[in-house]
Amino acid sequence: MAANIVEVRTSAISDVFQLAASLREADLSEVCSLGLDPRRAIRENYRNAMLRQSYLVGGELAAMSGLCGSMLGDIGYPYLLTTKLVERVPVTFVRLAREGIKQMLRHKLRLEGHVAADYLGACRLLEVLGFTLGQSEPLGNGQFRKFYMVQ
Repeated sequence: MAANIVEVRTSAISDVFQLAASLREADLSEVCSLGLDPRRAIRENYRNAMLRQSYLVGGELAAMSGLCGSMLGDIGYPYLLTTKLVERVPVTFVRLAREGIKQMLRHKLRLEGHVAADYLGACRLLEVLGFTLGQSEPLGNGQFRKFYMVQ
């Protein structure tokens, strides 16, 4: 498979363990600052998600995203965790992430979550995707910003 060809598919449980072993440093730091074990946190998100997607670059796992939340509620809690491979395809990745957000908004009226305040790349991505970010506030062992988007 060509080095920069991106494929999106439904996540498999094996993706959880592969991703946990190869998270970008900033993603790993964000998860750990919440006091979470990365493997357990990714597995829980995978298990509780109503939508699950894995992004592969050149056939290798580059990211996982999903949407958690009550099936009956209006609020969805998206997640996105990445490896360094997403850096090879930034424009394509943003385009695919936008499509993922559109799909999530078909299921929920509001999307919200928290992002590490010092993870500037993730904060910028969320803004590019159309999320509104709040002020930095303490959460877990770090500073986080709430993000949200309303249909």
